[in-house]
Amino acid sequence: MAKQRYVRFWSRRSIVSLIGIDYPILEQSEHDNLPKFYFAGFLVLGILAISFCSVFYAFDLMFDMWHAEILLSSFFSLMFFTIYIFLIQTFSKEVFPTTYRFKFFNLSNLSRIGFVFMIGFLLAQPIKIFLYRHHLDNDLQQYKTQLYQEFSKVNANLYATDIAKLLSEKNSYQLMAKSETLNTEISKIDAEVLKINDQINLANFKARETIYNSNFFIKRIEIANKYPGSFLIVTLVLVLFFTPILLIYSISGTSEYYKIKKANDKILVLSDYSVFKYKYTQMFEKKYGLMNVNFYEPFSDPPFNTKKKTQPEYLNQETFFNDLIEL
Repeated sequence: MAKQRYVRFWSRRSIVSLIGIDYPILEQSEHDNLPKFYFAGFLVLGILAISFCSVFYAFDLMFDMWHAEILLSSFFSLMFFTIYIFLIQTFSKEVFPTTYRFKFFNLSNLSRIGFVFMIGFLLAQPIKIFLYRHHLDNDLQQYKTQLYQEFSKVNANLYATDIAKLLSEKNSYQLMAKSETLNTEISKIDAEVLKINDQINLANFKARETIYNSNFFIKRIEIANKYPGSFLIVTLVLVLFFTPILLIYSISGTSEYYKIKKANDKILVLSDYSVFKYKYTQMFEKKYGLMNVNFYEPFSDPPFNTKKKTQPEYLNQETFFNDLIEL
């Protein structure tokens, strides 16, 4: 009885499979360009780890529930990772005609690169603010103090008109002859002013609690931009995201691995296309009783359809009559 084989996570097969490499084909090509594939696979694992840490730190600043942070971090990091893997697996390795000087810089590849850079840029922001967290704590303390002072000023101005009106009425009453009725009105005014001041103090207290307990995630990113090293951090993350793509694409489309892969893919496509044409003919035969109905192919290399058949030559009327006479 054959011994059952288990796929190890750290095996060559597992590492190169992360970047969409078919390991059996790689074995047939005698491990053609294996170091590049292997290095790209390890970089992709590093990207997964960095993505999780980056997203976790971002959610850690936003929430205060560790179980929610782990769950959301796992979901979003795996989502970014899956999109990234899909993008690097779909980069075109076709050999274009020699008239196309820049094979890599076509619209399809550029759109993928742009999306990869966008993912890298987003994930670089939490990394940037984590590395500058001590500097940002001091900057945020100053920002929170300034923000609280501005709120206190606006809050006081909001009730300033009402308080000034009440105090004006109180002064008017105090200039009048003293009486029990006036004393009652003055007491009501003092109580109203005290009530407004309590409202101001309560609003200031709530604002202070909210401001000083907030982490200001977006503001941290904005403040961190003033440090020159933040640009370097973002650049390094983008380089990390782009390196596996560059490694994979640097391997020629005519290398042994891609030759075998393209041959296998071609055989698979032609086989399925033959089945389709057979079923097409059978459908007309069984349903309509029409024999040998063939699927029309306007190209000479179906189903790849890169070489269109030449159009028939249209003859003039004189040639038509001459052909009739010869008959």
